[in-house]
Amino acid sequence: MHVVHADLSEYGALDEKCIHLAELAATAVDFPKTGKIVSMPAQLKPKLYPDFMGKEECQSYKSSKILGRLYRHIKDAYDEDISESFELNLDASDINYDADLEVTGSADYFDDAWAKKCSYDRQLFGLLGQYKVKREEEIVTGHTWSMPKYTSRKLGDLKEKLSHSYGALRKEFRQIFENMDSDFELLNEDEKNELYERKASAWYQVTYHPKWVKKTLELQKSDGADGVVMLSIAWIAADYLARIKVRRQGTGKVGFAKPVSSLVRYLADRI
Repeated sequence: MHVVHADLSEYGALDEKCIHLAELAATAVDFPKTGKIVSMPAQLKPKLYPDFMGKEECQSYKSSKILGRLYRHIKDAYDEDISESFELNLDASDINYDADLEVTGSADYFDDAWAKKCSYDRQLFGLLGQYKVKREEEIVTGHTWSMPKYTSRKLGDLKEKLSHSYGALRKEFRQIFENMDSDFELLNEDEKNELYERKASAWYQVTYHPKWVKKTLELQKSDGADGVVMLSIAWIAADYLARIKVRRQGTGKVGFAKPVSSLVRYLADRI
């Protein structure tokens, strides 16, 4: 409230309403000693707030003070950067494919991997539409910049809900990835990890290989959607892709007896 009255007055913080608020605050702080209760006079309760406070548009006015001018200048620059980022669409030819992540036997999982990718992509597109977010990387990283301009509190709530929703989606597909045939439990640890690597490689290939990228774009075109290639499903099994890459680079022997539970820890031991 002090900020509002200071912004509205040509006297700033020396305005009589600001001074009155300061006196009330001092009295309230002394309550444990004096027992004096402070009530807020109705005339000091603001009805509108300066735009830099991020309230709803119907509750805001355009501040002419330096804070208001700085706020709008930064906001305009930010919006301009966001506008430019929307135009930086990833072209299919820009998707780098790493042949090192191909392993023998991965083709056995192609059909299942493709079905899972289609399902994952549909749900990811659903989240983009539900939360009015433009790009996949915003959802995956949690750094969203294209949401409509809500109040700070509402925007924070929506980002938290989006993060929770994507976290649940990622957890669901990690469980799907780890789900194997009933005979899988009869295998030893080395054999299990070898099959997981094949499956991870298949998920990567149906996401990144030019042949599968083309298939993705054709499928979207038939559905009347824009040609956007989603890439994040491949990295749900990032720990197993890391094992493949490390072995291909010859930076150390990968011990199957020690399953990878943390990508960071795994790489830190070998790089």
